[in-house]
This record gives sequence, structure tokens and C-alpha cells, in this order.
Amino acid sequence: MKTLKITATLFSVAFLLLVSTSCKKKCKLDNSTVDSGTIIEDVVIYPASGSMTGNMGGNYVIGASSNYADYIEISFSEGPREAVNYANYKVLAFPVSAKCNAQYERNVTVNSSTQSVVYSIKVTQCSDCKEVRNTENYVLVPTFPDNYTVTNELTIIDKN
Repeated sequence: MKTLKITATLFSVAFLLLVSTSCKKKCKLDNSTVDSGTIIEDVVIYPASGSMTGNMGGNYVIGASSNYADYIEISFSEGPREAVNYANYKVLAFPVSAKCNAQYERNVTVNSSTQSVVYSIKVTQCSDCKEVRNTENYVLVPTFPDNYTVTNELTIIDKN
């Protein structure tokens, strides 16, 4: 009889632990970055230093006439590093602070009729992650005229 009470108690405790912990869902993201629009894919961008955007004064367009043009190198398809050919490309940056577990969807749209460029980022982040990380989000895009207006748009979604 005493063994039956102990067994029943252990089953009850085990059942309560199982029920109370199995209902808690952990936020899971694959921490990937998805690029679309005019962003050139399979490119790695190497700034000369970390947090370079902090010195750029809010102008995150790097072209041939930029003060930062010589501070960027790129690599196509895991090839060797090389200088950016600014006759063909520009580099855009969009510094973002997000929680440590985050997924990025980046898109650049160039509209020649409105002479504008929109660089949008949608961040999906886990709300249970308290640490904040800063990313500069450099992307390579086909060149566009220097007089185009560049706008950054940010959407942050907290996921439980």
C-alpha cells in the first residue's frame, strides 16, 4: 500500500512537470537573412572597420565620391576580396539594433520614375532574448544616379 502511494505520488509529480513545461513554447528562428529586390546576391562585404556607419553622419550610401569608398571591399561567390567597381555598383548600409535572436528580410527597390531608392528591413526577433546586437546591413546594389533620394524603412516584429 505504501509503495502504491509513492508510485502514485511520483506519477502525479511527473505528470505535473510534463504538463507545466510542455506548454511553454520557446521562440525559434533560423537567424537567416533573406535578400530581395535589386540586392546583388552571393556577395560578402568587408568594411575596413566595425561600426563604420557610426561615423557616416546618416548618409549610408557609398559610391565613388563617398568618403568611405576606399574602406569597402567585396567578394563575389566566396572569391578573393576586391575593390568595389563603383561604375557598376553602390554599397548601401542600414544600421539596426535588434535582439540577439533575430531574422532579417532586406529589400532594395529602385524607382527611376520617382528617382528614389527604398532600403527596407523587416526584423523578426524573439521577445525572450534580452541582449541587443547592432548590425550594419551592408548590401551591394547596381549603381543609380547620385541625385536619387534614398529612404530606409524598418519594421520590427516581436515573436514569442
